Amino acid sequence: MSDRHGAGTYQMLWDCRFCGTEKLLGVTHRHCPNCGAAQDPAWRYFPAEEDMVAVEDHKYVGADKICPACSQPNSAANTYCTECGADLATGKTADLQAERVIGTGRADADTRRDVVKDQFVAEMQRVQAQTPRSAFLGLRTKEWGIIGGVVVLAAIVITAVFAFTYRQDASGQVSALTWQRTVEIQDYQPYAKSGWDETVPADAYGQTCDRRERGKRQVPDGSHQECKDVDQGDGSFRRECKTVQDYSEEPVYDQWCTYTVDRWDYKRKASTSGEGKSPPPDWPQVTLASGSGRYGEERVGARHETYTVVVRDDGGETHECAFEDQSTWDQYEVGTAVTLKLYITGGADCDSLAIKE
Repeated sequence: MSDRHGAGTYQMLWDCRFCGTEKLLGVTHRHCPNCGAAQDPAWRYFPAEEDMVAVEDHKYVGADKICPACSQPNSAANTYCTECGADLATGKTADLQAERVIGTGRADADTRRDVVKDQFVAEMQRVQAQTPRSAFLGLRTKEWGIIGGVVVLAAIVITAVFAFTYRQDASGQVSALTWQRTVEIQDYQPYAKSGWDETVPADAYGQTCDRRERGKRQVPDGSHQECKDVDQGDGSFRRECKTVQDYSEEPVYDQWCTYTVDRWDYKRKASTSGEGKSPPPDWPQVTLASGSGRYGEERVGARHETYTVVVRDDGGETHECAFEDQSTWDQYEVGTAVTLKLYITGGADCDSLAIKE
């Protein structure tokens, strides 16, 4: 925006807590020009856009050091305090204000805060954290709450693991043996299809295409600046700005085609089933159409077979175990004594089915 300051170094502001003078400059006014009170770094704040003052030829040497004797801020380049002469070797670095993100806008207001209130709240939180709370067996309410949550979570996990892994041994007899065999029948026909141009098969015919929107794409569309203010800790702040690329969406067009293609595809199925091993399982008899020309011609497709062992356990409950392998099914006869494992839900674990020894 035209009324926003650009990247550069500017002065933080501070208010004198002794005489009430506001908007003093962080670099220029190390003391209040009205009452002489020293600047307190805790009271510094970012200015509103209209109050920003640039720092000319500012040499940054680091965040201020706080004098361990009189608590006054000093330049990081100083060895001794300019207020009381104390050695600054053990002085702490001045606290920094959190970054102020401007983004694409402007700083419409300053960031001054009630430091006394903030300190009071922080002290109350510290005292509260150190105050012993009512305890049971040496643990406080919060700690009991955490323990309770862990116990509940552990109970849920244990229950879930138990439900998935628990198996109950059972025994019984094979009460029936059944089977089913199915053959899929395909026929050759012209099929109407559609798709994007590159998906059309080479043997398609009767193709017609029209232009359609296939999606969107991002294209560069100018740029804008985004800025943030960073407290340097010496009464100044640095405004950092970066150029961000803007994008806009534009449609992407392609050819959508409808066409005809000759293909083999599922038409019907033929099945046969039975109980017991006599007569033995057999595939269904299939009569295939010859078609007119090639259209309508039929052929055999995929084959599927299922062999089921029906078990009645000693409690009178019936369980079915289906297999795709006839050799597994062939191991059993009606009346064969078997063992198996049952899930907690009562269902059978068919992998455990075995002839009782």
